[in-house]
Order: sequence, then structure tokens, then C-alpha cells
Amino acid sequence: MNYLLELLGPKNIIYDLKSSSKEEILKILVTHAVKNHILSESSSEEILNALLNREKSMSTGIGSGVAIPHCSVSSVDSLKCVIGISKSGLDFEAIDNLPVHIFVMLIVPREQFQEHIKTLALIAKTLNSEEKRKQIIDAHSFEEIYSALKI
Repeated sequence: MNYLLELLGPKNIIYDLKSSSKEEILKILVTHAVKNHILSESSSEEILNALLNREKSMSTGIGSGVAIPHCSVSSVDSLKCVIGISKSGLDFEAIDNLPVHIFVMLIVPREQFQEHIKTLALIAKTLNSEEKRKQIIDAHSFEEIYSALKI
């Protein structure tokens, strides 16, 4: 079973992410998480600031159209995830300078960050497949994304 599938549900996905800036992309992902009760509204500012600070140190755009914005905060007690998909691709200052189509936002409990380093690696490995990335970008439903991520 793919670990990413355990974190996802129909409410964790934005299918047509549109934005003109990195900061706005992160705000959209966090706002979506709050609206869908994945994150509490009271923690949203701390999380957005932590994500922005992480991006200032180094972009989480890992290349091949994928970004994994992530941070660790004390305001969550379990790993939280939201996926944003951009059909056209957005500038996220990725390491290969290519537009990003798939954003996997991970919010990690501060005390468990070391445990979740492997989660980042597993997600990167899963999205290393060009075929899987294309299926996710073309998806219009949770079922299609689930099917693409199944190993």
C-alpha cells in the first residue's frame, strides 16, 4: 500500500490550483485544509509562516513538476496532507526551474519530524514515475488519483 494513500481522502485534494505566486499557492493549500477541517483555523497562521520560512531556506520544488512544501509545528498532533494539482503548471522556484503541477503539502507534528523524513522520501519516490504524475495531473476525481497512486 502506498503511504500517500493513507493520508488522502476526497477532501484533501484541490484539482485546479491557480495562482501567481509561491506565497499564494501556500495560502490556498492551507486555507483548503482549514475549510475541510484538516487543520484548525487557529493554527493556520503559524503553519503558513512555517511553510514560508521553509521555502526561504530552500525551495521544496523537487523537480519534474513536483513540490512537497512541508513544515513541522507544535499545533498538529498527526501528519496532515493536502494535494494541489495545476494542469498548466505554476512557478514555484523548483530546482530544475520547471513549472510545478503537483503540490503535496505536509504538516508534521514538531516532535515527530525525524520519523516523517522517510514520508518525504516515499512521496518523492512515488511521484518519480512520469506515468503516475501524468495520471494525477489529468485526474478529475479522488478515485482517479487513488488509482494512479496504487502500486
